[in-house]
Amino acid sequence: MISMSYLAWICEFMKSYGVGRQRLLLGTGLEDSDPADLAGEMTEAQHLLLIRNAMQLSGDPGLGLAMGFNRHISTLQSYGFAIMCCETYGEAIRVGCEYQGMLGRFSGRFVQLSMRQEGGEAVMDIEIRPGLGEMTIFAVEEMLGSIVASTRWVTGRALPLREIRCAYPLPAYQEAYAKYFSCPVRFNAPHTQVRFDAAFLHTRLPMANASAARVHLEHCKRRAGEADSIQDGLVARVRTQIVGAVVTGLGLEECANSLAISPRTLRRKLQQRGLTYQALVNEVRLGLACSYLEKTDLPVEVIAERVGFKEPTSFSRAFRRSFDCSPRSFRQNR
Repeated sequence: MISMSYLAWICEFMKSYGVGRQRLLLGTGLEDSDPADLAGEMTEAQHLLLIRNAMQLSGDPGLGLAMGFNRHISTLQSYGFAIMCCETYGEAIRVGCEYQGMLGRFSGRFVQLSMRQEGGEAVMDIEIRPGLGEMTIFAVEEMLGSIVASTRWVTGRALPLREIRCAYPLPAYQEAYAKYFSCPVRFNAPHTQVRFDAAFLHTRLPMANASAARVHLEHCKRRAGEADSIQDGLVARVRTQIVGAVVTGLGLEECANSLAISPRTLRRKLQQRGLTYQALVNEVRLGLACSYLEKTDLPVEVIAERVGFKEPTSFSRAFRRSFDCSPRSFRQNR
């Protein structure tokens, strides 16, 4: 589950693109959420839908970089405070890597951060896991921007970057990389990495406080345990994977790979629950379609494409089989 403080932040951030709250939240199930309810939470599936809306509405292909670079560390709540209260930057990175999964967003699930040293260089490795589809580059770029921004927040200094390596081709918006990163950036690299001067790991943090760090770390441990418990729900995890790639489609083998199990095991576990993978795909697609039909005026053809149907006629047939009416009739009776 993801903190609503993140939702409040992204709604405010997207105003810089001229995108209002209601447009941003359409179809996410968060339309009636209270932005002041910072104790509330959203699901991973809602987060994926929220990000997809932001990507489409912003018109900015480099939105991930902008979001990562501009996000305030307070949106990370106890996780962020635990990092800020560490003794050194190296310790902060260790804590950040250990508890990254508690955030419930991309970090720790689809994008895994780890750190090591190679001589005089510290290397942050960013491992990209399957399941995000068209959001993959966004998630990596958000991580890259967040590393730079969070470093400045916790140390008061810029990260002494030596090189950034990206395991994807040079994007058309390459000038954004020059804007955000004061170092060479190499594309089509074997791995995605952030490399910087290893001596910086010993930098003492201005807000270091051992007692406060212990308090926030205890909270991180509890939250990490809760996140693990939630993620044990196989069907919920499969649904999240499907939502993340609803436009491009995610086959059973790809989904199983992203969950670190074999396709045969995934198929068997779903059968034990009286389910099939295709049934879950249809459920997710048509559930999203209903939300769009109820809460937007998007044409049926556009909705069909957004929920992963190549042809509007295929969408209409599938919709009629499930709801015994056409998408247009469903909308008229909403």
